[in-house]
Amino acid sequence: MKLPDFKTEEEEMKFWERHSVGDYWEDLSESNDIFKRPKLKPVTLKFDPLVLQKVKMLAKKRGVSYSAYIRYLLAKSIEDEMTHRTSR
Repeated sequence: MKLPDFKTEEEEMKFWERHSVGDYWEDLSESNDIFKRPKLKPVTLKFDPLVLQKVKMLAKKRGVSYSAYIRYLLAKSIEDEMTHRTSR
């Protein structure tokens, strides 16, 4: 199968929602894009042991480290807070 030429990114996203990349494997090429992870600043936080236990359980269920899961939760919460504050 031949990959179509997409006019917009939205058109491409809709295409991949309905198709499998496996059907177009021969048409794909390796990307030269480089993704740099931002440098992280270490901080110390104190958690209630029960809360930390729950965080670790949820992180394990999602297959990520608990520190990565805490970063995700904080980032999501901050983004939600900023979105709600600007829309008021």
